Amino acid sequence: MIKQAFFQGKNKKRRYFEGWYFKCISADRKHAIAIIPGMAIDPQGQKHAFIQVINAVSGKTWYHHFPYSQFNARSDKFDLQIENNGFNDQGLSLNVVTAEGSIKGRLTFNNIHPFPSGRKNPGIMGPFGIIPFMECYHAIIHLYHEIAGVIELDGEIHDFNGGVGYIEKDYGRSFPKTYLWLQASHFETRNASFVFSRANIPFLGLEFPGFFAYFTDFNGISRRFATYNHSRLVKWKVDQAKGTCAGELEGPDGVLTFKARMDGGGRLRAPVDGLMDREIIESITAEVWVRLADQRGMVLFESSSSEAGMEICLDEGVVAKK
Repeated sequence: MIKQAFFQGKNKKRRYFEGWYFKCISADRKHAIAIIPGMAIDPQGQKHAFIQVINAVSGKTWYHHFPYSQFNARSDKFDLQIENNGFNDQGLSLNVVTAEGSIKGRLTFNNIHPFPSGRKNPGIMGPFGIIPFMECYHAIIHLYHEIAGVIELDGEIHDFNGGVGYIEKDYGRSFPKTYLWLQASHFETRNASFVFSRANIPFLGLEFPGFFAYFTDFNGISRRFATYNHSRLVKWKVDQAKGTCAGELEGPDGVLTFKARMDGGGRLRAPVDGLMDREIIESITAEVWVRLADQRGMVLFESSSSEAGMEICLDEGVVAKK
């Protein structure tokens, strides 16, 4: 079984990227940042490493560029180093000082809830996650974890003690041309995690719409809705200009309804054939409302989050990501 959190790009020569996404929200919700370490190889085989950062409150972003010789990631465990910076499933340490700015500090993770995976369910992409030659692979690593530690971002202290976080990753050639992505793990009523994505997926010269969603309250309620498990996206509305979407999913275990609205954002770089030159507008302060009901219509969960991640891309240009 593929361990998607591990480094997958050891033998890649060109047109490839790999990035890990660490979302961090403080206990008082005054600070929200995303840290994205990764690597990329362009069509000519030129390699580099990077650490991207976004401050959700200000919308400011940083792209710290590193020589590929400073990138070291293991293919037998989730562990990567970029110069003096380290990332794994237990935490991260940062000591970045470049012309772009600085970010320093250490965060440790506890009360970790990894994404459940096994032979029957190898990952959030299901069987598509093990098919070779897909344009982009997506993996959820931590649905939820608690954070201890402090980050200093351009001289400003961000206290994440008692905060919560989430980890995912993408790897392959390019991000999908058109897609939407939502993720929330800081709900008002109780701890829960929700993720949804819909994309037009190129495969063997054709293209088809695919989606997945996963919800858990970490207390016995877990539901998966996906193209590959006979679920249906029965209602769907998205408006990139307004930064809104709404959907309803029907699956073997019930009905999941959601709506979301973007709020603010900053520009990040995204891969096209390994070139990190596509712009993405990202924020992690979107508002998301989720309701989960069983097959009889009984509501199992209903709540909102104002610290959600969201991306909308309906064309090949600028993407909105929160």
